[in-house]
Amino acid sequence: MRILNLGRKLVALFAIFMVVLFVILPSLYIFSFVVLRWHELYMEVFAHPLIGNEYWLQIQRYLTLSLRLAITVTLIDILIGIPLAYFIAKGSFPFKGLIEDLTALPLVVPTSGFGFATLMAWTASTSLPYILGIRLHLDDVIPVFRLPLILLLVHVSLTFPYIVRTVSAALSSLERSYEVVSAALGAKPLTTFRKVTLPLITPSILSGAVLAFARSLGETGATMIVAGVSTTASIAIVKWEFEGKLAPAAFLGALLVILAFAIILPVEYMAGKAGKGGKVSIPKTLDERTIDVERRIPRKLSNIVSALSLTFLALIVILPIATLFYMVAIHWRADPFTGRVEGGVLYQLFGPPGYSTRIVQALTVSFSASMLTTLISLYIAIIIIITLLKSRWAKLLRMLLRIPLVIPSSALGLSMMLLWGREGFNLIKPGLWLIVLTHIVFSVPVIVETGLAAYIESNAQVYEDVGRSLGASPYTVTETISIPLMKRGLLAGSLLAFAHSLGETGATFMVMGDNTTISVLVVNMVEALAIPASLTASAIVVAISFILLVAARRLSG
Repeated sequence: MRILNLGRKLVALFAIFMVVLFVILPSLYIFSFVVLRWHELYMEVFAHPLIGNEYWLQIQRYLTLSLRLAITVTLIDILIGIPLAYFIAKGSFPFKGLIEDLTALPLVVPTSGFGFATLMAWTASTSLPYILGIRLHLDDVIPVFRLPLILLLVHVSLTFPYIVRTVSAALSSLERSYEVVSAALGAKPLTTFRKVTLPLITPSILSGAVLAFARSLGETGATMIVAGVSTTASIAIVKWEFEGKLAPAAFLGALLVILAFAIILPVEYMAGKAGKGGKVSIPKTLDERTIDVERRIPRKLSNIVSALSLTFLALIVILPIATLFYMVAIHWRADPFTGRVEGGVLYQLFGPPGYSTRIVQALTVSFSASMLTTLISLYIAIIIIITLLKSRWAKLLRMLLRIPLVIPSSALGLSMMLLWGREGFNLIKPGLWLIVLTHIVFSVPVIVETGLAAYIESNAQVYEDVGRSLGASPYTVTETISIPLMKRGLLAGSLLAFAHSLGETGATFMVMGDNTTISVLVVNMVEALAIPASLTASAIVVAISFILLVAARRLSG
């Protein structure tokens, strides 16, 4: 028994060691650099001999824009995500699986490719808005929010799935008897939703909002394509790192992480309180008036909301993807406006520009990095899951694994450069293996969560108890019962991690060296105005991501 307990403790310590080494330390090492190099950083940012505190003034502008953008995006996500989640969870309609896949696609598609697709869908002269007489440009700003319109659209497109997925999952698992009793007592559907359903799913709404906010705050790839003259904090980090200005880049990255945690931790606390039964009280008179208004609202309102939700999905997901493939088709042989073959896909891919070779090389690097990342992350995730199921350290490990989900990607990339490069351990140069180590940071939590979900849904604990009662050792139970029951979840998580790694742009920019990935190549081609080649590369990565997403959904059931 003592040997058994010692083995469990060693496995737990090993799991904690791997979480710290591969997940936590890379995420937060940027703070060590700021503390250890504070004097140099202070002189560069606040007291530069030539430009004074110009970097500090720029940091304030970039952080303000990023914060306003992330908050606005999160509020919009909540307003449009909850009705769409309700429609998906409660509705029964043809092609429901396809709608779910399209909703989740922005989570796994390379952000640079999707950002370019959105840019083409709303600003190109062949786009639907242009045909309808709507002229949009990169520098168009929404008056009230003072935010670039296209930038806001892209961020909403990339973040609303967090709300939809978390809320729809909560609605699907919600005990229907509460709603049935409310309806039996004469409550209208809207009243039932507000007074019964909404309080029960509030923790899921807040959790989704946290992820959406973090994704918007750190989004880099798509932002680089559609930002125009605007500069967010994540873009500034990439720009300064490439210019060799590590001090302001590290300080901005650290502030970005602190800002994320300063907003996310209170929201997480509120989610925990809501999950334990906490609720906001409404004055009785106001509540009665609200119920009276809800009684007058026609039942067709739910149909209208559902239609608006699908329209929203069509505009921000389906329209960009359809536009992308349409523009590849019309640019296939030549530029459709000038007739010049130099503006065609075939010429740019196989002619003198030779972009086909670069795309193949970038895809090879991306697939190699993603495959290595997924295999290593799967091994680490299995050990962590075993520890989470059996150890008293489970709560701590699960909390630590949430940290990479809220770290802005460009800050993560810079932290990895500082940790493993010449400013830190000086062990790994920018290249394929540094890409892999960077992608492991956010891949491990994805596989762990899907594996744990499969374990819980399969009721594996019962089968493990039976195995142990028959005299099987813990190792045998884990190998022959636990892992096989989690297999579908582990495979689904691995596919999602592979797709995420394939499409990661912000952190990859910082650590890739000469190994250009496909998501980064899309940004480079857009900046080089190689539009047909950019369209083709974007279409390829979108198609690959969609196939991986469908496979993951089928594996996870």
